[in-house]
Amino acid sequence: MLVVDDDRTLLRAIERTVRDERKVELTSFDNAIDAMIAVGTTKPDLIVMDIFMPGMDGLEACRRMKSNPQTRDVRFVLASGSLTPELEGAAHNAGAERAITKPVDLVRLIGADETELTVRDEPVTAVTTMRASDLLVGMLADAGVECVFGIPGGAISPVHDALIDSRIRVITTRHESGAMFAAAGYARATGKLGVVAVTSGPGVLNAMTGLASAWCDGVPLLLLVGEVPRAAQGKGVLQDGSAHGLQIVEMARHITKLSAEIPRASALPHLVRRAIVTALSGRCGPVMLTLPLDVTMAQITPPRVGGSITVTSTIAPDMLDEVATLLREAQRPLLLAGSGVRGHGAPEHLRAVAERIACPVATTPKAKGVFPEAHPLALGVLGLGGHRSSRRYLENGVDVVIAIGTSLGDMATDGYSPFLQARRALVHVDIDAQQIGKSYSPTHSIVAPAAGFLRGLADRLGEEVTLRLRALPGGVERHALISSSRTDRIAPHDAIAELQDVLPPDTIYTVDSGEHFLFAAHYLETNLPDAFLVMTGLGSMGQSIGAAIGAQLAHPNRVVAAICGDGCFAMNAFEIATAVAERLPLRVFVFNDERLGMVENGHQTVYGRHPDYPTTPLDVCAVAQGLGATVLRVDGVGQIHAAGDLLRRARGPVVVDVRIDPTIALPKRDRVSAMAPGNTGRAKQLS
Repeated sequence: MLVVDDDRTLLRAIERTVRDERKVELTSFDNAIDAMIAVGTTKPDLIVMDIFMPGMDGLEACRRMKSNPQTRDVRFVLASGSLTPELEGAAHNAGAERAITKPVDLVRLIGADETELTVRDEPVTAVTTMRASDLLVGMLADAGVECVFGIPGGAISPVHDALIDSRIRVITTRHESGAMFAAAGYARATGKLGVVAVTSGPGVLNAMTGLASAWCDGVPLLLLVGEVPRAAQGKGVLQDGSAHGLQIVEMARHITKLSAEIPRASALPHLVRRAIVTALSGRCGPVMLTLPLDVTMAQITPPRVGGSITVTSTIAPDMLDEVATLLREAQRPLLLAGSGVRGHGAPEHLRAVAERIACPVATTPKAKGVFPEAHPLALGVLGLGGHRSSRRYLENGVDVVIAIGTSLGDMATDGYSPFLQARRALVHVDIDAQQIGKSYSPTHSIVAPAAGFLRGLADRLGEEVTLRLRALPGGVERHALISSSRTDRIAPHDAIAELQDVLPPDTIYTVDSGEHFLFAAHYLETNLPDAFLVMTGLGSMGQSIGAAIGAQLAHPNRVVAAICGDGCFAMNAFEIATAVAERLPLRVFVFNDERLGMVENGHQTVYGRHPDYPTTPLDVCAVAQGLGATVLRVDGVGQIHAAGDLLRRARGPVVVDVRIDPTIALPKRDRVSAMAPGNTGRAKQLS
């Protein structure tokens, strides 16, 4: 039997009454469209349907099924809470064999017709239905999702209710932006899909910054957004984000690979499947689905899904041969690795290519670590927070540059350095064709994943290391800065050196946006491809603590340390409470100069005046201690070393207020002048 009624309470009552009826296999739906789709596969003996329903009423559904040769023999009973002779006549005209008054007593109806109903003697395959939210959560588990981040609320409650019965771990953050950054950190650390579930209205709006960050950085995220019921949309109901309200889908369309509302329960499994594949294919990125409350509460028959679509890339063999020849013949080649080189075996292939032709390697700031910085061929970081070795090698002239997995934006090119437009060839390799040719004119454009390109290139360069006549670059060279002369402050580079001495070599560092980023990119020595996680595409402040939570969940047996400024800490400090609640042993180093340092310094550079943008009064230790973390204040050399046992052994999060001397700064390029109209790319260096 198939029962269709938009009153979920009534459907559940009917399901309870026939639970013990062995001769009855019951399927239920809350709308006529889903029921009509299911009739072809369930082949019910009897359909009992409410006359008045939104979208398509029972009379029209009955009329359509009775006019269809494949379903015309199905017996139909129409029901109404206010049955009139006119309605009864309309029901018969539509093809129903009877019309009855609600509430429906299904047991009595079956008893009255028992002599007429055909009971199948042969075994039948039971048609099971389930709540759409349960099906959704099951699909996430089947896709390998281990954690869902977010904040519960009324419109997303069916999903959170379904998660209670799932093996998926739910991380309740203190703000939706924290959930997005945590999911991004998890995705960056694992290469898997990060999933966030938030409620409608302010819930999804709070998540928009994280969504845009994932879009700019190519991070695979699935944002699930609860939405008001379809019947309530456009009626002025609270937090209506539909096309009749805030138009959330349209807002997100510009910062996602896919943004859609699930229009009915029958579409849910197919749109969810499409969203997961879209997020993880090609250049990864975020997707968003809005889930009306009545859709996630609806009963649905899980479909059997066959077939799949895969995205593959093919690199022309002659192109690989030509690039290999360019590298063999080059006198001063350079491999520039972007964050697209992270994962899928690409770092190993990069190292093989570099060693087989003794080619120096520089990385973008976001790709720091994809080539080990202790390697003799390493030049370090090129761009924001970059090293003297990479800049000097580039400015002394290069004849062939192979840029792999980078968009060649200003942060990755040292302010659009003209030296990257190499004398003989600039080969630009990226999985996203839109990234190629934006800021430079490549002689060779290759749209392909980094791992496939590097694997093919390594194969063509052979197994033996080529002996080159040219001298090796001599390793990564860092600026030698003085220590702080103040007794109540520590220089940022001294703090970096001490914390890296204390923490294990395989520590994962998540770094925020600000002056501290420059010091972390410059002075941390990173030799593992997954040990330096940043999101520089949007440059959002406050991301590092959430990202550290995600990375720690991804790698529970490794130390994860967040490096942020006091301004960034003020934006998302309450995610420390999330780490405490989840018992995550994060190490958070707050580089505290009591001001928005990067903003003040930039203002001074552009306008010649030094504004005052303080972050005080802010007691970092008091805030963190109030959230349940262990705290430590550092204001001099040697104090991080002295706290080594605490930093290594504390079981929960430890927040360290590192009192930074703001007068000590790294030399850097004037990025503003580099982007000015008519600039040749030779941005002046500032000290």
